[in-house]
Amino acid sequence: MLKYFIDRLRPPRPCCWETFILLSIFSWLLSAFSWLLVPPAENAYHFTHTGGLIFFVLGTAWWQWERPIKLFGIKIGPWIVGLLISIILLDDLPENWRHQAMMVTWPLLAAAVRSVPKFFRGQLLPSWPPISIRKELTVMFLFHVLISLWLQFGFLMNQWLKEYPSLLGEDFTRSSFAIAPGIEAPEIPQGNIMINEMETFLREQIEGQQWPRANQVISGLLENRISIDEAVKNNLGELEEHQWWQLRGTMIQRQGGYNITLFAIFEGVPLTVEKYYLEKSCEISQSFGQAGPGSSRPPAEALERAMVECGPASDRQSGPIPFQGQGFD
Repeated sequence: MLKYFIDRLRPPRPCCWETFILLSIFSWLLSAFSWLLVPPAENAYHFTHTGGLIFFVLGTAWWQWERPIKLFGIKIGPWIVGLLISIILLDDLPENWRHQAMMVTWPLLAAAVRSVPKFFRGQLLPSWPPISIRKELTVMFLFHVLISLWLQFGFLMNQWLKEYPSLLGEDFTRSSFAIAPGIEAPEIPQGNIMINEMETFLREQIEGQQWPRANQVISGLLENRISIDEAVKNNLGELEEHQWWQLRGTMIQRQGGYNITLFAIFEGVPLTVEKYYLEKSCEISQSFGQAGPGSSRPPAEALERAMVECGPASDRQSGPIPFQGQGFD
């Protein structure tokens, strides 16, 4: 049995692809041994591990050159070797974009692996191939560049959809190049999230407060001592799209209270021509009730509390924004 395995693993000649595969296995065994030492020999581990990868790539490339694997009549050897090379070159990149870089460079490396043998053709020194082969290589390389660009465009679209959730509400059916398979628009659009958060901020600052305190908050908004735009965006966390939203409001004083209209205005560049906005109307009024038996304050002072009532947010609208009254942001 041992002789059988030795015969199966023995290379048919000293210089062949089997030799490189065995060298890669031997290097990985050394790297595992160096890692198990106490303390681990990290330099030796990285050296032998990288050497094993290089031997494995050379052996795989040679193997695919002699015995190419075909899938639907297409040689997939260059893609296998290109993937291994991308792993070696980009393995030390940060985790957050390592896989993206590997996917984008993979087609280019596959094209390079397929092209290199055409410049040697069994010779030690490279030379220009015939014009017919050069045309074939040019078309092949441009095709792989196109694949790489499409992959990069896909990653870019996904990043945009994460940073700009409002794009998920746009219609991509008329686009001939951009689709979003498997990506659904959020249940609550980003504009509604922001204008609802504006209402929440208003309630937290005013509702249930004594009437003089409510007047102070409204004065702070009008005098820009309190910024509803900054407060809401900080509460929602960092998102690239937030810089394109402008959160504003207007106030009209009436007898016994205030009418406040909140606006969430998208200043970015959506797929429509005009910018759009959402609005929500809120009414701030005084609430009166009965004084408690233990209250030592006058009834008017003890029971004058601010009450906030808001209607539903409007649908997405475009055109001139109906600012009326004193504005704040």
